[in-house]
Amino acid sequence: MLSFADIKGQTNAIKYLTRCLAAGRVSSSYLFTGPDGVGRSSCARAFIRAIMCPGKPEEARACDVCPTCRRVEALEHPDVLWIKPEKGKAIKIEEVRQAREKLNLKPFEAVSSVCVIEDAHLLTVSAANALLKILEEPPGGSMLILITDKKELLPRTVVSRCSEVRFFSLPIPVAKEVISSKLDGTGESELSFLAGFSQGSPGKALEIARTGVVARREDVMRLLKDIAAGENVWCMNWDVEDKLQMAEDIELVLMLVRDTALVVSGAESRMTDTALSAGELMSMFGKSSPDKLYALMARLVNVRRALMGNANPKIAAQVLPGMVKG
Repeated sequence: MLSFADIKGQTNAIKYLTRCLAAGRVSSSYLFTGPDGVGRSSCARAFIRAIMCPGKPEEARACDVCPTCRRVEALEHPDVLWIKPEKGKAIKIEEVRQAREKLNLKPFEAVSSVCVIEDAHLLTVSAANALLKILEEPPGGSMLILITDKKELLPRTVVSRCSEVRFFSLPIPVAKEVISSKLDGTGESELSFLAGFSQGSPGKALEIARTGVVARREDVMRLLKDIAAGENVWCMNWDVEDKLQMAEDIELVLMLVRDTALVVSGAESRMTDTALSAGELMSMFGKSSPDKLYALMARLVNVRRALMGNANPKIAAQVLPGMVKG
């Protein structure tokens, strides 16, 4: 389990939470905001352990070895309810009612009952309204933690009633360090790619590493070379038509185009994927001005947005080669 000291790159968030513990001024509701995969959930677990652990109350931190700490970490503690929706599924009012029942109950063994809701932006309107009632009249001795990377999708009334704790993407060197500790034997170039492609999110980097995105990077490079050498690219298809796979491919192309723009602008040291030579990128996009490259990036972002909406993946697979070539 990760203690506060093990969570990298979130100094301000951890400092704020430890001050709350040391002063004995723990709020009844918190909102953990920031990107996925940067330590929000780990911080929530460490915070709850520090509140509930009977081992080191005078130090306002968890011992991380007692049965209480182990059960909190495993999400098996009777006084902790952890709500995490399935990917893309909404959080319904029934789950909020379950949270209210948990928070209204007298704790079985801890000093307080705690409910954590991940991806809180997925609350339905009725669920958000039910949650607001809890926030307006919090049960005594209870604590609610909401976690989201899309604070703007939460009702302002919900946001305003929580103490916000902000988390940020990790600097690339720090992200590489964390990724390296989780993926033994990973080479330097692959670490740099994963840290950059995930935008400083170790959690996201580990997830995309499992999906084979590193190998797909080479496939996309070959595709781009074929497109660059082709005559009538509008007759070509992208080699995948799966929506999620294509969205990931567009992310890869965006990264490559951005890196080329940095080379053209004389900022090669800021490239995301240093494993790919500037020569390969320049052969495909190097004749374009930075303005044209940034315009291409904007178009790619729009295609990705449409793809994740209602756009037909087959049509996107036909349009994408011409867009990249043009």
